[in-house]
Amino acid sequence: MATTPTKNSPNKNQPAKSTTPATAAKPAAKKPAGPARVNSSNIGLWLIGASVAIVAIVVAIIIFNENQARSAPVAQPDVPAEWINRNVVGSPDAKVVVQLWEDFLCPSCQSFAATVKPQLLENYVKTGKVRVEYHYFPLAQHDPGATMTALAAECAADQGMFWPYHDRVFQMTRSEQQGAAQFDDLVGYAADMGMDQNQFRTCLSSQQHRDTVSASLAQAQQLQLQFTPSIIVGDTLMQDYSYPSVSGEIERQLAQAAG
Repeated sequence: MATTPTKNSPNKNQPAKSTTPATAAKPAAKKPAGPARVNSSNIGLWLIGASVAIVAIVVAIIIFNENQARSAPVAQPDVPAEWINRNVVGSPDAKVVVQLWEDFLCPSCQSFAATVKPQLLENYVKTGKVRVEYHYFPLAQHDPGATMTALAAECAADQGMFWPYHDRVFQMTRSEQQGAAQFDDLVGYAADMGMDQNQFRTCLSSQQHRDTVSASLAQAQQLQLQFTPSIIVGDTLMQDYSYPSVSGEIERQLAQAAG
């Protein structure tokens, strides 16, 4: 006969209460540690160091290139001597005349002298097809150096050294601007080329060719030239004075002259 469970008798249908004392809950298991974080300050220092190194390399390359340009040899154009007349070079019978209106302290003129002019001399002047004329166009914002270098170039022309001196001044002013256009520097360039230093110094200190430079500037203003370099091929003022553009116009005029 089944007995009725009492309060003190365990109910078989319910789990029996544990008689062991309660224990503290076990701490949750730690998650596996992920990859260690890289210290952001270390990354910053590394980036700064890398940037400084890159800048130093770029500066070193620029200085090396400038020193190479400044030490590059200069010489008379490789044409018959009778084709050189002060600031004009080329055959008297050339079918096309190219006028260069420049300022020795103009950065674009410096670039033109270093890249475009040599190609014109090599491909057109040496072959007798083109005659090149240099004209002074010193800009007020580049004075006193712009006018001083123009006067110095005329003094070099007195000794038959216009074109080598032209190249040397552009080499030096390209990196130093006004710093390369000081009186003693301009005399020094002439002396380094073997010119008569005393004659050159007297010519420059007395500004012997002031009228020539002033007349050239007045002519540029009369032509309403607005920028340097102003390159005129025949009677065409070039808006683009890159070599492909200038040579293209030369070829057009040569073809026209040939009929």
